[in-house]
Order: sequence, then structure tokens, then C-alpha cells
Amino acid sequence: MIDLKNGDAESFKKIYAQYHSLIYYYVLKFVQLEPSAEEATADVFITLWKKRALINPNLPIRAFLYKIARDTAYNYLKKIATNAQLRQQYIENYPSIELKNGEVLFLQKEQLILINKIIETLPPKRLKVFKLRYHEGLDNKKIASRLGISVNTVKVHLAKARLFLKDRISREKELDCTFFLMLFGLYIS
Repeated sequence: MIDLKNGDAESFKKIYAQYHSLIYYYVLKFVQLEPSAEEATADVFITLWKKRALINPNLPIRAFLYKIARDTAYNYLKKIATNAQLRQQYIENYPSIELKNGEVLFLQKEQLILINKIIETLPPKRLKVFKLRYHEGLDNKKIASRLGISVNTVKVHLAKARLFLKDRISREKELDCTFFLMLFGLYIS
């Protein structure tokens, strides 16, 4: 790792050859689209080269690569969330893992239960605004009218709810949260 840290191209090539496939499949789990995963994987290694000075030679390079890969994948999810065509492709490919339909439905049901438990921990007024927006599909103006509050207050409640949920959902280890975070617009910050 010291050689890579010092800018040795051969050391970089060895790491690339050793970890390219692992990083590609790790990123693909998040972004679900092969072209985006390929592009993101290339970005991971570009970032590794650019940040090589930050490498701790006493720690495994794999952990550093996975952190870069996760951050890169999240950036690609932001891109997917803001592009309607990419978002539709993502939804069509989710989940790309090879499971029987029953297993996929079971996993999604379990994840939805966990997400609903997290949503229910929102403060009551914020929870009401959130449900009107995401469960009933009302726009901010209709929510404000129904609750007798200003549109700005609705926006504040939704923003705070998104921040809270983004933090709580992303900390759940047993939850593949990328799809749900994207659904609630939590990758668009």
C-alpha cells in the first residue's frame, strides 16, 4: 500500500486487477443498471488514485475501496433519482438479485415493515404531513389547506422528515434501503 500511496502505477494496476470485479458487483447491487455500474466502478478507481495520499498502509485497501464505492454508488443514485428515464430503468431492474418471486416479495415486505416502523417514529404533526404527501399523494398546497397550515410549514415538515428518515434508514444494516430512499426523494438533497 505504501507504493500506491507514493504514486506507483504498477501497484495501482495490481489493485485494479484484484478488486475490479468485486467493486463492480458491489456497486451494481446499489445502482442496478450495468452501464451505470461500469461507469461508477471506473470512477471508484479514479477516486482511489486521486485520494491515494489518504491511504493508511496499516489498514486493508479493500475497506477504503468499499467506502469509495459506496459513496460513488450513492452519487449515481442521486443521478438516477433526478433522471426520469434512469429512474424507470432502475425500478424495472430492482432487485436484480436472482431470487424466486416469493423470496423477493418476502424480503420487500420485511423491509417495508421496518421502514414503516421508522416512519411511525416521526413527531405526530410531521408524520401527518409525510403521510398526506407520500401515502395520499397530496401536493404541498392541498396538505396546507387540509391541515390549516402554511405551504412553507408543510415544506419545513417534509424537509425535516426526509432528513430524519434518510439518517435512520441508512443506518439500518439489514435493510437494502436504496430503493426506498429514492422513492421518498431522499437522495435528492
